[in-house]
Amino acid sequence: MQFKSWSAALLLTGLFVAPLSAQNIDTKLANALQHTLDSMRSVLNVKSLGAALHLPDGNTWAGANGISSVAPLDSVTPEHTYAIGSVTKTLTSACVLQLAEEGLLSLNDSLHQWLDTFQYINPNITIRQLLRHQSGIYDILGNSAFQPFMLQNYSELYSPEFGIKTFGKPSVFQAGSAWSYCNTNYMLLAMIIEKATGKPYYTEIQKRFLIPLGLNSVTLPPFEPLPEKIAHLWLDINGDGVRDDAHDFFSNWNSMFSVIYPSGSYFATPRDMAIWINALMGSDSIVSPATKAQMLTLVNTNLAANTKYGLGIMERNFGSYKAYGHGGDLSYSALVYYFPTEKVSISVLTNDSKNISWTLAPVVSALLKTYVDCKAMMTNTTAAALPESAVSVSPNPFTDKLQVKIELPNSVESLTLALSDFQGKTILMEQYDAVGSGAHAFELALPGASPAGSYLLQVMVDGQVVAAKTVVRS
Repeated sequence: MQFKSWSAALLLTGLFVAPLSAQNIDTKLANALQHTLDSMRSVLNVKSLGAALHLPDGNTWAGANGISSVAPLDSVTPEHTYAIGSVTKTLTSACVLQLAEEGLLSLNDSLHQWLDTFQYINPNITIRQLLRHQSGIYDILGNSAFQPFMLQNYSELYSPEFGIKTFGKPSVFQAGSAWSYCNTNYMLLAMIIEKATGKPYYTEIQKRFLIPLGLNSVTLPPFEPLPEKIAHLWLDINGDGVRDDAHDFFSNWNSMFSVIYPSGSYFATPRDMAIWINALMGSDSIVSPATKAQMLTLVNTNLAANTKYGLGIMERNFGSYKAYGHGGDLSYSALVYYFPTEKVSISVLTNDSKNISWTLAPVVSALLKTYVDCKAMMTNTTAAALPESAVSVSPNPFTDKLQVKIELPNSVESLTLALSDFQGKTILMEQYDAVGSGAHAFELALPGASPAGSYLLQVMVDGQVVAAKTVVRS
């Protein structure tokens, strides 16, 4: 089995729509979120997208669009799980932080206080430096021999210790002097967790987080059986430029999972990931305010979007909104973030290796904007609000021109149609004065420079938003 490159292997179309999954979610909000997700999958042209929003009232919306497999044909649902990659690091970090709160270890402890000496690894590196990727330790996933070995022995079980000893190389900088993302750091942290507790890593994660929070979909191969519903991975296995259904191989890749598990081996549904990041970063966090303050003591990185890094957590902006969470890439890709100003958590996952986690950012932004706009509408709704059936748009997706039909129950002094992008920037606004009751048709011509993607159409009567539709330009 050959891959074109390590990045292709580990950063490793149909139009099937899954049913909505919502509990006590406003119907208009649920429909708008699903429509946004459907549109963004079309824009990205990926096999599937799964997404969830955990809302301030404690409810969670989850949706899905696309396919898991074609033989047999299986459309994804909100109950399908995806590999979450490095979002796993948030679980590992949270466990270490709780152990520090309990006095079982200190974030300033050195490696030599917990583990035997490794070649190339400075024993004076601290747990804090491991958590924040300031250790300078070489990332064993970057070793050119790592992937071929894991492929040749894919059904075997190994350990993080074996991986570090076999594929380690000299440090890339002196501990504390710089920043570099390193999966080896979190392999060492799992070994410390097991030494401090005397229990397997995954049982600590279960006991502390998964069982109390009811995150039943979150599983860690090869130590736990995978759930029945997995969104099959689509990956170019033989380098011919065509993505294949790689589920049978990937779901049994024991050698890889058993070495990197504390850095990136968990599977989960989007719903459980949205609930998880809310539990970690929300107002009722599973760690104390003092610990959370340490977690959010951030350093600059070389990652995109001006991303900063704390203790197992990333800070980045989505448009004008600051968020805390993590991305993950292990052929599958995931973005899982909490937005403190809105008190909303959003997770987006894909089973298509053509995308990496950074390319899912527009989906997160579009879902956030849909939520914010719908919340504003629900907050400001009056008797003037139009029923959903009163506004229709076609075609959708559209190219240059959008037809808008509106049924007005009464005459209005002014009617405004505003089209904005997923970052909230108004692209087009048309106002019509003294519009009578009855059916009306309007044509909006989008400026030629506007990119393909998801847009929000707002209908305003006398200055107040009375309806909104998500549309997509192809």
